[in-house]
Amino acid sequence: MASIFKAAEYFLPADEAYTLLPFRFIRLDAGRYVAVNEVGEWQTLTRPELESLVRKELPGNTPFYYSLKSKHFIQDRDSDVALDLLALKMRTKRHRIAEFTSLHMFVVTLRCNHSCKYCQVSRQSEDRIAFDMTAAMADKAIDFTFCSPAKAIKIEFQGGEPLLNFELIKHIILKAEDRNKAERRHLAFVIATNLSVLSEEILNFCKQHDILISTSLDGPEDLHNATSIICGSLWARHNSSSQCGNLTYEPIWACSGSFVLRSPCK
Repeated sequence: MASIFKAAEYFLPADEAYTLLPFRFIRLDAGRYVAVNEVGEWQTLTRPELESLVRKELPGNTPFYYSLKSKHFIQDRDSDVALDLLALKMRTKRHRIAEFTSLHMFVVTLRCNHSCKYCQVSRQSEDRIAFDMTAAMADKAIDFTFCSPAKAIKIEFQGGEPLLNFELIKHIILKAEDRNKAERRHLAFVIATNLSVLSEEILNFCKQHDILISTSLDGPEDLHNATSIICGSLWARHNSSSQCGNLTYEPIWACSGSFVLRSPCK
């Protein structure tokens, strides 16, 4: 069976043809395709035009040909700077890669007192501390974080419910702040939490170190309570059973600079 792929020599420039530069295409509708290249340029074309393009049969004196050439889909012998222009566009588009990433996520525990129906995390019960990040792991993660050349670094704590390992969060923040005295980066912290284990101690620490709190509501009260299943000690505090279940939470109110989670309704 003959291969549907052309040999590499097919794509080399020929005296009478142009060179194809990298692009992808997909069908738009019954009669049209859209082609997109690595720098985000795009061109709509019919199937006959697409076939003529890849077979290198396009006439070289049409507006369609010049449009493809200007957008770096093709290169001919008159385009001695075409690749340089393409490289410049690529370099501009990808310039952020040089700074790597500024966001670093620390999953400090897989334990959680919720069992939300949609959660993708390999959730563990509150008592399974073997699934916590250790201080030694955290120290290595801090070293790796500051290897980034980014001028701004944000550390986001996730879980599980990260506040179940709050002592490690404090360790990481204090150590990162101390490290940053020499690094002099723009350093920020975020804790992604369900808010259920917030305390005055945690809120005071967040205020002292300018830590942002990230949380979510799944929609109206009935929808949120249907998807956010409460487990473990939080459920046991309000019920004689140790099983999981639903609690109805009133909205989270901002009060005197602190978050207040209203008591569950029975």
